[in-house]
Amino acid sequence: MDTSYYHNFITLVQTGNMTQAAEILHITQPALSKQLKYLEAEFGAQLINIKRGQRGSNLQLTDAGKIFYEKAQQLCSIEESTYNAVHQLNSRIEGTLRIATSASRSTPIVQQYLPAFSMKYPSVHFEIYEGLMTNVVNQLINGNAELGIANIQMVDTDKFDILLTQEEHLYAIFRRDVFWIDREHDTITWDDIKKCPLSLSGGSVRMIMQSSLTDMDQLNAVAITTTKSSAIEWASSGRTVSLVPMDGKELINHRKMARIKLPEFSGDFKKAFITLKGHALSPVAQQFIDFYKAYV
Repeated sequence: MDTSYYHNFITLVQTGNMTQAAEILHITQPALSKQLKYLEAEFGAQLINIKRGQRGSNLQLTDAGKIFYEKAQQLCSIEESTYNAVHQLNSRIEGTLRIATSASRSTPIVQQYLPAFSMKYPSVHFEIYEGLMTNVVNQLINGNAELGIANIQMVDTDKFDILLTQEEHLYAIFRRDVFWIDREHDTITWDDIKKCPLSLSGGSVRMIMQSSLTDMDQLNAVAITTTKSSAIEWASSGRTVSLVPMDGKELINHRKMARIKLPEFSGDFKKAFITLKGHALSPVAQQFIDFYKAYV
């Protein structure tokens, strides 16, 4: 049977009026009435009671009609999802995904998102440009990269559109076999942490300086690094506790390392995916943004 009959029946029920439904479906009223009679003959039951001469809704589902209406909705939903799945399979996504970001932010992207994206879209290739914010800006302006990842507070919204944002928080990262060996992690406080030798990334310095909780001069900062990757390397040696901004889903790939979120430094700290203002994303870039949103 032509599934359009099912779609038309659903429209008829939802409008509650034969004339209005026919207008919406761009068919004649007799043709729609003929489809209804065909369905009733096919299933051997009256589906709708039609009350003539009333304004507004003049249709009433029978018990059989209620069952048919529910099943027709399910059938049409399955048909639509099947079509979309096949269409997506046949719509080959290929090309090159070009991203400009700091080295610190490229690591979790490569570790946690690009492998799964690559498996789903094996014809996509990748170019990752790493550098400071000025490098990210230049790569986007020069057209070498299509997507950029940056601290939202550093984004010039006159030049760039923000596609999506993700919250970041300040975390303390340390060797569990060196620091607080005999304590539960949830008992460790900021007062405990700030007494330790620290390695800080540039992002954590900005977060601390914007807070009124601590003066930088009061901290035992053994190392201040440009990237959080370097700050974490100090912590992995066991010499320091590292303070870095991270999103909640980033991983620490070291079995001896632990991390603690520092809620004292909550605030409007977000990383942003950006592109040149007014730039229409390529199918590859748009597919990646949609893919990433599903995990955020």
